Amino acid sequence: MTPPPATRTGTFGRRGFVLGVTGVLAAGLAACGTGGSDATGRAPAGPGFPVTIPNRYGTARIEAAPKRVVTLGITDHDVLLPLGVVPAGLTRWGPWESGVGPWVQPLLGAERPKIFGSEVDVEGVIALAPDVMIAVQSALTQDQYHRLSSFNPVVAQPPNAIDYGVDWRVQAETIGRVLGREADVARMVADTQARIEQTRRANPLFEGRTHVTVRTDSAGTYAAYTKQDARTALLEQLGLRLAPGIDSLDSDGRFNVKISKEQVSLLDADVVIVTTARPTDVDAVRNDPLLNNLPAAKRGALVLLDDYDLTMALGSATVSSIPFALDRLTPKLANALT
Repeated sequence: MTPPPATRTGTFGRRGFVLGVTGVLAAGLAACGTGGSDATGRAPAGPGFPVTIPNRYGTARIEAAPKRVVTLGITDHDVLLPLGVVPAGLTRWGPWESGVGPWVQPLLGAERPKIFGSEVDVEGVIALAPDVMIAVQSALTQDQYHRLSSFNPVVAQPPNAIDYGVDWRVQAETIGRVLGREADVARMVADTQARIEQTRRANPLFEGRTHVTVRTDSAGTYAAYTKQDARTALLEQLGLRLAPGIDSLDSDGRFNVKISKEQVSLLDADVVIVTTARPTDVDAVRNDPLLNNLPAAKRGALVLLDDYDLTMALGSATVSSIPFALDRLTPKLANALT
């Protein structure tokens, strides 16, 4: 996943869920929405509460089903919104005014959460008086965690996870526990996983073919995504495999590796997916002489993503954005590999 530009240093750093469950889950908001309090104004504990969730910096203990949530992970709202839970505040993801991708934007309805930037505004978050703060897909620091958790529980990055590098299933399941909605989330995960598997079965030509996904810009800077990245993980679930030239590079645990102009031949594969840093980079990248000289390009197997919604959905790789990405990417891959 690609973190917001202000959080990246040194490298390019790191997804409508309309599979039939959104309406049902939205109707089952239970105590996680605007209702569910008792005569004292407290939410009832409900089945499964209290719950303790370990994270990188400690353990969050959530006493009762939260009524008011703030998401600090850049795509954590992708799990809440299909459940009918609109955060009081969320971290902006992508170029959209609403702060969320088009795959979940309709689920906001008329509500407009407070939008936070890439830098955690501790005071601004606390001012929203959330019952719990969710920072699963984030780069939350220990200091920020301790300041926020002095107010209410914070569900930070899982233990041993890298920043912005939590698997989409783990992200969804963790948030399901926070909300007391494990069963609903399990159905969402199963539906998305089934969609991946169906796409693989329907496209046997993907099996064993090599791929590279490269991020570039109008300046001709290249970064190839590694096995640490959600894009690569999704493509490999479809049967593709990362090109050996990239797979063999030492990524030092990073989402991508920089590729110099002299190394551009490493970017070749059976299919090369090109994403851009900004929508405005597409025209320049379309005419990039080095990329267009790759054997893949000469075979018609260089896929430039000029749909920035697709670029962001692929980079998000959440339970909600994966179906959106597959709808748009699968035909492009099939055409390139035919």
